[in-house]
Amino acid sequence: MKFSLLLCGYRRIETDQSHAAELLTICLQESLTLSGFETTEDGDVRFCVGLLAGARLIRSCKKAGIPLKTSIGGFLRYFPYFFHRKGLIFGVILGIFLLILSQKFVWSVRISGNETLSEGEIRTALAREGLEVGSYLPRINIGKIETQTLLNTPDLSWIAVYLDGTVAQVQVVEHTVAPAKNDHPANLVAERDGQIVELELYRGNAAVKVGDPVLAGDLLVSGVYDSQTVGYRYTRAAGQVLARTEREICVEIPLLYEEKVYGESLHGGIALRFFKFSLNFFKNSRKEPDSCDIIELTTGKDWLGLHDLPVSISQTVYRPYTLQTVSRTAEQAFEEAFAKLETQLSALSPEIRLLEKKICTEIGEEKVVLRCKLTCIENIAVQQEFDVNES
Repeated sequence: MKFSLLLCGYRRIETDQSHAAELLTICLQESLTLSGFETTEDGDVRFCVGLLAGARLIRSCKKAGIPLKTSIGGFLRYFPYFFHRKGLIFGVILGIFLLILSQKFVWSVRISGNETLSEGEIRTALAREGLEVGSYLPRINIGKIETQTLLNTPDLSWIAVYLDGTVAQVQVVEHTVAPAKNDHPANLVAERDGQIVELELYRGNAAVKVGDPVLAGDLLVSGVYDSQTVGYRYTRAAGQVLARTEREICVEIPLLYEEKVYGESLHGGIALRFFKFSLNFFKNSRKEPDSCDIIELTTGKDWLGLHDLPVSISQTVYRPYTLQTVSRTAEQAFEEAFAKLETQLSALSPEIRLLEKKICTEIGEEKVVLRCKLTCIENIAVQQEFDVNES
């Protein structure tokens, strides 16, 4: 059914099978728009039309001798109920007034284009210049906001603000600094123990060869060139030195641990927020528990499928708990240990190539231990700068 019929009221019309064709002919002659048309198993028809159109149709059917069953629906049928409840009428009028008034304020600030800066940081910068949810639209100076935000936020190189009704659309471009070229002399040294399997050099003199074992801190590639004609020359060694390495990951899971046991939740104060205004219409007089999780619940920002509405209801909920010592079996502990091991393995650099994985387990009186030995191929070269004394 159309929303306009629900709002302005409608009249439901129904007749039996023997008069259905004649009724529809009259509707066609008067060019009536029917809504919610349906037929029953007995052939009866029913539909809805507007109140004025329904009055005309009833008069025409009386002249033609067509029996009808009629009823009124829609918002208008509740008018008598509202009329005797002045408080409800006042609330509706106040709501309409607030809705009209709210069109003069910013309902939402939507930001796009940011990658490094968070939305919170950009919103804070805009709020300092007078643009935030609840800002008075006639007083917003977009040019000033854009200029001052760029001056006070070095990480932004460009910003554009435009108003789409009560929504402020903000597009930004972050300032990117090209990395400065570093020409300071440097060697490549080993970051960890390993056995060299491949060298890929861009600059510098190799100090090791394939098959050599090295320890952490050993020189791999020198940044010094020794020439008999021009003497020593210095460069910043660069490249990759792949080596066969070994790593060990150790995961320990205790068999006894403390777990929170929650009691009945306690509801705290309730506040109604409209733009920047807040009204506390229920306060919590009970003492806050000593050990509890505090949860702030906010509802209403996505009413009716809309986002960032300026009206919401917030409530504080306290979840008191006590700590209880709980035991887990060795099987449960190992299951959790393997899950943590997988997490740590997935956190390794994707450039590390895993060759072999050996896992050793230990069960003690207080904990289980998981030791994983990895054999990998990885780049162990890191740059280490050095100073040149020309004297």
